[in-house]
Amino acid sequence: MILTISEIKTLAKFAGLVLTGATLADCEEDEVEIAVTDCPESGLIDTDAAAIRRYAHIAYFYEYPEEGSVGLGDELKQQAATDGGE
Repeated sequence: MILTISEIKTLAKFAGLVLTGATLADCEEDEVEIAVTDCPESGLIDTDAAAIRRYAHIAYFYEYPEEGSVGLGDELKQQAATDGGE
């Protein structure tokens, strides 16, 4: 899914969030597009912590994916491997 900043503002208001002047992008930025997609199975690389992080969904600037991605929501916990021996 690709949403503009303007659409994200509308969605935030719909969700009951209050947007203030300090949190609003200027008019020129309203048409910047953000892509929201499922997190790759390989996860996101956190270079600061030298770790792999997994989320249900991620977001990134549609025209500049090389700028990196952000995980949306809580980080998913690693599932323990099962040996199937019960």
